[in-house]
Amino acid sequence: MVKIMATCALCKSDKPLVESHIIPKFVSDRIKNNSPTGYLRYPRLGINLRVQDSNKIKMLCDDCEQRFSEAEKNFAEKVFEPYHESGTTSFAYGPWLSYFISSVNWRTLHFDNISFHSEKKLADNALNVLDKAETMLADFLLGKRVDIGNMKNHILPMFEITDANSPLKEPNFYIRVSALDYTFVDPANNGFYVFANLAGVLIFTVIREGRKDIWKNTFVHQNGGFIKQPQRISSPLIYDMVQYLAECSGVKVSQVQKDKIIESLKANPRATQTKAMQFRKLDKKLRGGK
Repeated sequence: MVKIMATCALCKSDKPLVESHIIPKFVSDRIKNNSPTGYLRYPRLGINLRVQDSNKIKMLCDDCEQRFSEAEKNFAEKVFEPYHESGTTSFAYGPWLSYFISSVNWRTLHFDNISFHSEKKLADNALNVLDKAETMLADFLLGKRVDIGNMKNHILPMFEITDANSPLKEPNFYIRVSALDYTFVDPANNGFYVFANLAGVLIFTVIREGRKDIWKNTFVHQNGGFIKQPQRISSPLIYDMVQYLAECSGVKVSQVQKDKIIESLKANPRATQTKAMQFRKLDKKLRGGK
């Protein structure tokens, strides 16, 4: 079989590329396990399409894909699974956590930068900030530098939301059973961020902190440390994320898909006991039982 050569997005070598998940596969696996139907849905890409895996794209050579595996394994075993299995939101971590966050958010930034340059909606100075951030993250991931410079990584494992004033009608459900990632630029406060929601575990690479930002007990030290509660983030980024999810939650599901959901629930009587349904119950309680 002839192997097609292409340029690896990370190391820039011409090698055969492998399919890579932008958001690690264990996240989509957990969302499917929590779902009463066992499927994923992406509102902006078409909520009436059921899929069984998260987005994959050929972007990395096999060597670079393997660079991320150890940090992903540590994050899955020491943060992600304890969070979903027992609600753990405080934990010790090593250098692998900063590497993991950088690896996920670099992938997001790489693809967003391609769009930003083609769409030409950002000012040249903003594009320059994002390009430099992508290069610095790549050099860190390749071992060419020992840190990410003035950028900062943060993490926030979401606990039960009890604020009934959120514009998102079902915040516990939509945050805990979704995966999304994007780059956010806030010109008004000169803030630049890359963000991912990993089924309730929020990870951030703050390229440039906005003037009004507050980050409490969320900072991830390069060489390791301990994440403890309480945590707090006040940033336009969080408002934007909530607005994004509120928009997604308003997308109508077709009657055909409603029928498929009903059939899935009938075929699986235990579906009402899944985590997703538990989160919906929390949100119903939040709205006073409505």
